Amino acid sequence: MTVLWCSISAHGFGHAAQLMPILNELGEAVDDLHVILRTKVPADFFQRHLQKVSWELQDVQQDVGCVQRGPLDIDVARTWEAYTKYHTDWNSKVEKEAQAIRLSKASLVISNISPLAIAGAAQAKCPVVGVASLSWDRALEPYVQADVPGHRVILETIRNSYALADSLIRLHPGIEMPAFRSMVDVGPSAPLKKPNGYDLRKFLEVGEQELIVLIAFGGVPLNRLPLEQMAAMAGFHFLVSDLPSSVSYARVHRVENLAMPFGEISQQVDIIMTKPGYGTVIAAVQDETALVYVRRKNFIDEQSLVDYTHRHGRGMELSRDDFESGNWEATLREVLTVEFPSEPPPSPGTGDVVRQLKTYLAC
Repeated sequence: MTVLWCSISAHGFGHAAQLMPILNELGEAVDDLHVILRTKVPADFFQRHLQKVSWELQDVQQDVGCVQRGPLDIDVARTWEAYTKYHTDWNSKVEKEAQAIRLSKASLVISNISPLAIAGAAQAKCPVVGVASLSWDRALEPYVQADVPGHRVILETIRNSYALADSLIRLHPGIEMPAFRSMVDVGPSAPLKKPNGYDLRKFLEVGEQELIVLIAFGGVPLNRLPLEQMAAMAGFHFLVSDLPSSVSYARVHRVENLAMPFGEISQQVDIIMTKPGYGTVIAAVQDETALVYVRRKNFIDEQSLVDYTHRHGRGMELSRDDFESGNWEATLREVLTVEFPSEPPPSPGTGDVVRQLKTYLAC
């Protein structure tokens, strides 16, 4: 049996989503592969998305990421508090991680994008590769306060850990990550398109003349939605996750009630409304689905994803004020008039990542 140690940030579901197509293809390419998922991402996510490989979940925090006030805002003060707490006794954490890696008899560690996993693997003398489109030192960098020495110490600890990796496999569109000593660029991580086994319109009893909008802001729940304005928007139906049971509107539907794979839902809607997050943007462009996005304006990879949307797909920005007030209709209708760009998206990089990882597993 070949054991792969896979460390995944639980800052939303985007980091796990990047790795699912890679792990599924790797499971088909490597005989008797067993993946240890080291993460706080819940098991049901992997039960839905990871079918081609044997795996087990170890519910262990791998990094802090950013502490959010909903999907659009970073709570900077609480983020630094969480980092300060997590980096206390850092060397002991690294030793514990290294010991767990040794005991697992892992052939390779991949990290998206935990500095702890990389430092632990290096101490355990196990090959370790980063697979990601962003890094936490770059996400934190804008929030470093010069008059707080601990901020710089934490940032340097993260960078020094990243420098221990054998390589970084950077998923397109990825940001600059100079902390890594060696880097290989590949195409985007995107799931393979499959024929739809469900008919979303038939399930919702929605005619072709009505527009279906998926509200998909990632794994961090929305604090609030302008539900009354949504319910009054003639010609639209909205799909939303994690709605309170008390909410009941004819035009607003719970995603959980659809009993359909999320990937099939997103492929069949007319429009996705979201923040510029990696998984949602890559899938929408691949599926040629119109995208209306609300900018965070405080996250390191946002601009690269906005640029990717407009270069290869159909997208329009909705201002934060219009989003919160429910002033959506004009933008939702206008985005469907945007022409498809002449430049197709780059081919998925999943196969290239798998080939890179196999060179380590063959050692």
